[in-house]
Amino acid sequence: TEAPRLSRALATLAAAAPGRPDLVLTGGETARRVLDALGITELHPAGEIHHGAVRSHSREGRTVVTRPGSYGDDHSLLTIARSLRPAGYRPAPD
Repeated sequence: TEAPRLSRALATLAAAAPGRPDLVLTGGETARRVLDALGITELHPAGEIHHGAVRSHSREGRTVVTRPGSYGDDHSLLTIARSLRPAGYRPAPD
């Protein structure tokens, strides 16, 4: 299937990004494959963003949000993204 190849590609992009970008991973199999490809073997839960969406931290200092693929409404990913904004974040005016 395409899932393993897509997961490896996502992990490659995340590994190549400057710094340690936050990860938002939906679907258990996708999350596991991406985390494995990045060498992340342990997550420490820090709280729930909304039902089913859990914010965790890796030993390497990366914030990881996981959510089952079948959870969340139309606003789930937006809610998660907003929760990851730095304190005091203000979008640039249009």
